[in-house]
Amino acid sequence: MTHTPWSSPHATTPSSGPLPPVDWIDHVDTDPVRALEMLVLGWYPAEEAEPDPKALADDELARLPPALAAFHRLARLRPALHRFSNPVLLHPQHVKRPHGSQLVFAADNQGVRDWSIPWPPRGGPMDSDPPVWLTEDPHFDDDPETILDAEPLSRLLLQFTLNEACGVAPFNAWTRVMPLERLEPLWNFLRPVPLSPFLPTYTGDLFYAATGLLASVSADETEATIAFGTRHREILAPLRAYDFPWSRFDA
Repeated sequence: MTHTPWSSPHATTPSSGPLPPVDWIDHVDTDPVRALEMLVLGWYPAEEAEPDPKALADDELARLPPALAAFHRLARLRPALHRFSNPVLLHPQHVKRPHGSQLVFAADNQGVRDWSIPWPPRGGPMDSDPPVWLTEDPHFDDDPETILDAEPLSRLLLQFTLNEACGVAPFNAWTRVMPLERLEPLWNFLRPVPLSPFLPTYTGDLFYAATGLLASVSADETEATIAFGTRHREILAPLRAYDFPWSRFDA
């Protein structure tokens, strides 16, 4: 049997060594923080970097929910996490919102939306993995619209990381496909990530992965927009066989 780079757990590229595996998906439903750690450590290479003196100290991290603290600890090992186009804030911000006191932990880079959790903790069972609120136009609207996300903090951080890792990967392939039946061959090698749609009032992206490859799919009843991202240019080459109308193809 001939393996594509997507199907072999030990696949390598000519120049870059082993490819990031997809076994982190097995932990999404049972331990999303573990899934996040495995994804980040496999996807982003280690860097020689001095500790950021502005980063949260250990005692400050200890007061955060475990998933958010884990993200910040991961950023010490993989500083790329603090270079997202839409950043997880180096210092979360305590704000007052119409629906209560919140801690903003991530923001859109244009300032048009942010993500927050109830703060301070309320002493209930949700403190360890609190609900997440998306706020629209937090800086330009006196009464901003707020939307309760379908996912709690641990799973939202995984969505957030997948969205950034796929969108700003070094090598990309983008296409719009219709009818949807043309997508069927992709399910032979892409594993679905069991998460709700990300930003459902906008693109509602669902995430998929294969060895060394991430994909984001936004679809309606007739067509789909797909973005593939990889850290290894060679991984994109087999996608040419699908004869999609590529708007970008970096291989």
